Amino acid sequence: NKTTKVDRDDIKIQKKQGGSISDTELISGIILDKEPVHSGMPKNVNNAKVALVDAPLEIKKTEIESKIQINDPSQIQAFLDQEEATIKKMVDKIHKTKATVLICQKGIDDLAQHYLAKHGIMAIRRSKKSDMEALAKATGGRIVSNLDSISKDDIGFAGLVQVRKIGDDDMTFVTDCKNPKAVSILVRGGSEHVIDEIDRNLADAIGVVSLVIEDGKIVTGGGAAEIELALKLRKFAPRIGGRE
Repeated sequence: NKTTKVDRDDIKIQKKQGGSISDTELISGIILDKEPVHSGMPKNVNNAKVALVDAPLEIKKTEIESKIQINDPSQIQAFLDQEEATIKKMVDKIHKTKATVLICQKGIDDLAQHYLAKHGIMAIRRSKKSDMEALAKATGGRIVSNLDSISKDDIGFAGLVQVRKIGDDDMTFVTDCKNPKAVSILVRGGSEHVIDEIDRNLADAIGVVSLVIEDGKIVTGGGAAEIELALKLRKFAPRIGGRE
């Protein structure tokens, strides 16, 4: 028989204090405890084309200390122009893929933020590795570690990427994904104790369901086995003549 393996990490439980237990919801995608890096970026993107990048959109600092002798003030401007051109080239590579949302595991330079906003691209920076992997499963995109090789084939899809205010914080919801292989549960509650309790109960429930899927067998609890045994004995009892 073919064994089904369940990865429990594909269900991400995100806790946020506030609201009531009834505000807890299943999200067909991933929730990021982040917001766009630039105020000029969109807060809602429908039918989003999602680029997942594990590379910095900033000028790399050399590990070796070096000194540059400037003989002419125009040389300083030349360095700045070159730096700007390099950043613009990085952003252009992303823009050419038609991506409308960029989620980056590394940093995004202020200048890169400006150009991304100019192109109408929503960008998130310093996303956790675990979130990046979950996003790849949810959107169907590929995590790119070299911007020189990024293409349209690497881009994932989400029906809606939206910034929502949850409690006092802005969070980004990457949702309405097509057949997502990773999802999120947003847990709400009036106190930290309540949401921690819900978190534990959900983790237990997910664990039980995953074991049932993997094993294909279940032993019911709540006295079900004892009740079934009592019913069988009651049905069988009339066949016995004596008290034995």
